[in-house]
Amino acid sequence: MDDQDNTKYYKILELKPNSSFSEIKSAYVHLKRLYSSESAVLSPLIEEISEEKREKLLEQIEESYNKLREYHSTKKKEKQKTTRERVLHKNIPEFEVFSGNALRLTREVLGVELQEIALATGIAIKHLRNVEMERFDQLPPPGYVRIYVSKYAEYLSLDAERVTEDYMKAFSKKRRYSDRNRY
Repeated sequence: MDDQDNTKYYKILELKPNSSFSEIKSAYVHLKRLYSSESAVLSPLIEEISEEKREKLLEQIEESYNKLREYHSTKKKEKQKTTRERVLHKNIPEFEVFSGNALRLTREVLGVELQEIALATGIAIKHLRNVEMERFDQLPPPGYVRIYVSKYAEYLSLDAERVTEDYMKAFSKKRRYSDRNRY
């Protein structure tokens, strides 16, 4: 199923056919609120829209959201599968220890743009750049960094656990060192 097959669902949610999943979710939440029985916006028009019609609209909104969510989920899985296939067919360098530079080199060998990873993982591109450049002082708290590195490695079809552990060791060491020298 492609965007053309989903045109009616996009229309119901009042969206363009190439809308992102976050736009779909926002439209869904907005329309659910708008057509709910507690909606202040609809209260003056409540007599013009029958309960039956309102319920039907809510069902269509729900169906559209579920179909488009499924479609985007499938697209994301296909994209990850494609990336895994690229990994299998490329000569990715072997690293004893995974660092930000190792992630960047792997990404470049695979021909993956940082923007692609940002879109797929939902991680801001500035954080991904800071991970690659090992600008530890510009990264958020360790819990977030752990998630970012894990998702990044997973997207590149690397051993996310190993990459994350390697990266976090360096991150912790540098953070402790910079904290000691700051005072």
